Amino acid sequence: MSQQTTVKFSWNHQKLAGMERYALLGMFRMGYDIAAQARANAPVVSGALRNSIRTEADDTTMYIRAGGTISTGTSAGRRFARLVDYAEKREIGPNRNPATVHYMQNARIQIMSGDYMKKYFGGITR
Repeated sequence: MSQQTTVKFSWNHQKLAGMERYALLGMFRMGYDIAAQARANAPVVSGALRNSIRTEADDTTMYIRAGGTISTGTSAGRRFARLVDYAEKREIGPNRNPATVHYMQNARIQIMSGDYMKKYFGGITR
């Protein structure tokens, strides 16, 4: 007569749902940190470029954007809009300060260095 040993395991759907939540939270936290680092890296003339760096998110995607229309309003009865249309030019250079070229790309590299997986996504296994 032969003897059998069995190990049984199955998906824990409740735990899997929690893992997705932790992954999304980690992604959003990392996006906010990339945006903050991009602001610190950006060249400064008037501060408008730094002020234009922002995060935009939907349920599953995080965007870090720079440039575009950053403010609108009225002053003395006239409508105005502040347009930062040079964000891409400052990203690819040349800039007055060569250290500020690729301010967005370098922010991503800076944040995603070291043990970033543990920092942003370590909660997945809790």
